[in-house]
Amino acid sequence: MRLIRDFHPARSGASIAQVSFSDNTGFGAVTQSESRGTAIFAPRGVVYRPSEGDRLLMLEVDGAQTCVGCLSIPDGIGPGEIKITSSGGAEAVFKNNGEIQLNGLIITKNGKIIEAGGGEA
Repeated sequence: MRLIRDFHPARSGASIAQVSFSDNTGFGAVTQSESRGTAIFAPRGVVYRPSEGDRLLMLEVDGAQTCVGCLSIPDGIGPGEIKITSSGGAEAVFKNNGEIQLNGLIITKNGKIIEAGGGEA
């Protein structure tokens, strides 16, 4: 966690905020005060709403607080792998061997679907 340990908000103009609430209308994130209506930047096609308790990296852009990402912990994945999860437990893991693990199913590089028990679906 070198990035977090060596992070110096006072010099960078950035801060880490904790999400205080999140619902269908938006979310609030608290640093020295609570921000609402915060813009979220993510890669094209990726849309997310932070959950209560998430830690966000905030930057001031054009005078407004902007979320540039959510702290993630890469547990259970290897270098170069991608894991997408929801608060409800849905999970997709894109493995280095070309497989996709989707809520217990495995989709092989060749498109076969294998159930968690080992049989083909």
